[in-house]
Amino acid sequence: MKTKLSDADSLPHETGGAAFLPQNNINDFRQECRNSYQFLEKNQYVHIWGTNLPHWHQDGKTQFVTFRLADSIPQSKIDELKAYKQEWMTAHPFPWSLETREEYNHNILVKCDRWIDAGYGSCILKRPDIRKIVEDALLFYDGKRYIIHCYVIMPNHVHVLLTPIGDRTVTYVFSKVKGFSAYSINKVLGRKGTIWQPGIFDRIVRNIDNFLHYIVYIQHNPQYLNPDEYTLGGAAFLPQ
Repeated sequence: MKTKLSDADSLPHETGGAAFLPQNNINDFRQECRNSYQFLEKNQYVHIWGTNLPHWHQDGKTQFVTFRLADSIPQSKIDELKAYKQEWMTAHPFPWSLETREEYNHNILVKCDRWIDAGYGSCILKRPDIRKIVEDALLFYDGKRYIIHCYVIMPNHVHVLLTPIGDRTVTYVFSKVKGFSAYSINKVLGRKGTIWQPGIFDRIVRNIDNFLHYIVYIQHNPQYLNPDEYTLGGAAFLPQ
């Protein structure tokens, strides 16, 4: 589906990040953002597809991507999510406006973010050797299919801020990242089976404040973990 965005449309996680940053050098950093990164063009068409969590694509636009382990949200929470979705759809029958779609997505994502940050599941990414497999898979495409600005590998999920290169969607490229890393992880663990939850969550970064917010979000995501339980990387991090 192709659609056109208006000034009224909003994206999940849009809370500005500048308030969290040291006041010195903010203007310089903002100018660097303007010169270096491509944000959502609201007056141009954006390709949207998918149902539960639609994917948004404009060529070359910076994106925030999340993918998680298959067991990172317990069945009880999945059932709770299904019940919420049913209630929402009953109260908001199709067709949806962009505003309704974004409100729905935001509410779902807030719940999912809270649950994955709670540390459910096997959390196999706590192991440094397993995180290294994921990090190597991410970095393999850096400079080829995308430019990575920053990333964090948490015990049960991964966040990446990047700018795609070429016309391949991030959903396509990350299917390769997840497929290779899943094969390698299973080999190390001596087992077979599903490693990652199907699909990814991806959003086009809207503007400079949205970009800064994602950097701060990634940078602070592991703040309550021990240093050996996560991997933080990238060149876009800000002074503490």
